[in-house]
Amino acid sequence: MEKFKNRLCLLIVMAISLQPACAQKLQSVADSLKTRLGTITTDTGRVTALNELAYQYTTDAPQKAAKYANEALQLSEKTNFDLGRLNAYTVLGLSEYYLNNYDKALEYYSKSEALCKKMNNRPKLAVVLNNIGLVYDDRADYKNALSYYLQALKIAEEKDGNKRLMASSLNNIGLIYKNMGRYDDALDFYTRSLKIKQELGNLKGVGTAYLNMALIYKEQGNYEKSLEYNNKALEIRKSTDDVSGTALTLNNIGSVYEAMGLPEKAYPYFVESLTLRKDLKDKYNLCIGLYSLGANYCNRKKYDEGFKYLDQALAIAKEIGAKDLLRFGYEEFALVYASQKNYEKAYEYQKKLIAVKDSILNVESAKQLTEMQTKYETEKKQKEIALLTKDWEIQSLQLNKNKLWMIVLCIAILLIIVLAALIYNRYTLKQKANTLLEHRNTEITQQKKEITDSINYAKRIQESILPPVETWNKMLPDSFIFYRPKDIVSGDFYWIEQKNDIVCFAAVDCTGHGVPGALMSVVGFNLLTQAINEINLVKPSEILKHLDAGVTKTLRQSEDGKGVKDGMDLSICSLNLTTLELQYAGAFNSLYYVSNGLLTEIKADKFPIGVNLDGKVDDYTNHVIPLKKGDCVYLYSDGYADQFGGAKGKKFKYNKLKELLVSVCQQPVDEQRKAIETAFDQWKGDLEQVDDVVIIGVRV
Repeated sequence: MEKFKNRLCLLIVMAISLQPACAQKLQSVADSLKTRLGTITTDTGRVTALNELAYQYTTDAPQKAAKYANEALQLSEKTNFDLGRLNAYTVLGLSEYYLNNYDKALEYYSKSEALCKKMNNRPKLAVVLNNIGLVYDDRADYKNALSYYLQALKIAEEKDGNKRLMASSLNNIGLIYKNMGRYDDALDFYTRSLKIKQELGNLKGVGTAYLNMALIYKEQGNYEKSLEYNNKALEIRKSTDDVSGTALTLNNIGSVYEAMGLPEKAYPYFVESLTLRKDLKDKYNLCIGLYSLGANYCNRKKYDEGFKYLDQALAIAKEIGAKDLLRFGYEEFALVYASQKNYEKAYEYQKKLIAVKDSILNVESAKQLTEMQTKYETEKKQKEIALLTKDWEIQSLQLNKNKLWMIVLCIAILLIIVLAALIYNRYTLKQKANTLLEHRNTEITQQKKEITDSINYAKRIQESILPPVETWNKMLPDSFIFYRPKDIVSGDFYWIEQKNDIVCFAAVDCTGHGVPGALMSVVGFNLLTQAINEINLVKPSEILKHLDAGVTKTLRQSEDGKGVKDGMDLSICSLNLTTLELQYAGAFNSLYYVSNGLLTEIKADKFPIGVNLDGKVDDYTNHVIPLKKGDCVYLYSDGYADQFGGAKGKKFKYNKLKELLVSVCQQPVDEQRKAIETAFDQWKGDLEQVDDVVIIGVRV
């Protein structure tokens, strides 16, 4: 029973930091995402939003999470969007994990792993490997669990290192070493994990480390130290409203008092722990609580109540296929029946225990246990045979054994010869394959260099088209541009032209990024310049209408489906330098302006530039805004707000962007740009940039 209780106290730490949210907060976030989903027109944008919506539901409503993730997966397959596929498979794996469908979880995680390797996405690969380790850990396959945790840790330690993932992997490796009885190694990994979590200010993670260290001290018989660390963990769990963690810690404190021979003192902790777990949807930990309370009743000789809880726990363990929980359940039943001198029942459960151990431990150990179980049954018959067997029969038996050993030895030698021949053959084939692979790698490297050189040349062309800094500063001297392409070339661009006293400027987000987006940016830049210099348009709504018609015509977009179905979102302004009157029109991208410290948002029209399959050009709303000296105007693309990052790997979002702009608007424009750039880099951290970014700021 002691090993069972120790296993019950394990805390599995999810590497991607999924935190259970309260129902009200979850619904609020989900409703916001659903509303935004209805406004997104690009396939990749919808995939990203669907995956984020699915992610919100993983812990509290995993079946609903799977529904949205499957929608994202289908759209990703349609558009051949690898990042969307990767995120969808990962969320599906998490959903199946929380539903205790471990085989399905491994199936989705293996697809995530393959995509990570294909995309060379090392940070995401580390998260996926850690999640696979968690599944094997739950199934008590400690060898595979340890292998995946160590792979995740190795990636997390690359370069500057992902400290959150490092801390999680170190903790999980500690759990494995604890299960293997290597307590000093486990304590070392827990201590390393604790140090990183304290540096990060991860309060819940610190609680986890305290809890696991308490388990080691309990194993070593240092109960006073174990209670001290358990109570530290309990204080943190309660302060962070972590219901699951509170239940686990209460269960651990009860197990320490049990080990001290104080079952009456342990009882209230087990009751409180089980009460909390009944409100959660985690069957694994509910099973743990039922086992603990059932064992406590039996230790206090209240067997009827004890068997009731143990039966419930055993039923759940069978349902979710948790072999380690089955093992401990059978062990507890065997011990309780033995203490009641009901040896027939004790033996029955001991046989079940051996059967389940056979799939957890190695085969040789299981055979030894089986021999021990059958020893008592066969002992009497063996004595009778020994008394009745004559000397010549024993000698005959010995001769047969010698012949059998000779046959086995010959077969073994033959197998060794065959195996050596196979190994040599495999070695020869491998050498040939390595030579061929080396040749192909050389070809691929050369092709990759040629492609990169071409894209770098395209970057030079795109940079020559964009307005030079000195030109921009001459027209709008008190302004800044924060421009951060995702790839070498960009689908986002900035534009400016002047007609007499009116300066027209825009922030434009073309469909996609990289080479496709850059090609679209050339089309958009030329049409905008044409509208000012050739057609003499300065009214933003008329410029957008000209741009809308020009993109549709240039890309031959029509209902026959032969043209390119791409477009652009943008915000465009014209500023009268004499009257300080600002005119604005937008396609999906709104305008922010700050006056007297108050930010106002002017909403854009909800239809993009281009993609007019019916042949009709859209009419855009023209907004007129009287400004005064010192007011600030901001134009932007969606790349900044959509960037994933922060402690939980979530999007920056527009409300946070508004708060940032208000906080820096009083600073000189160059300081504003630096503050916006610093905030973006700190938020993104080690995560991949998801889209091109451009923000324009102008003080009138």
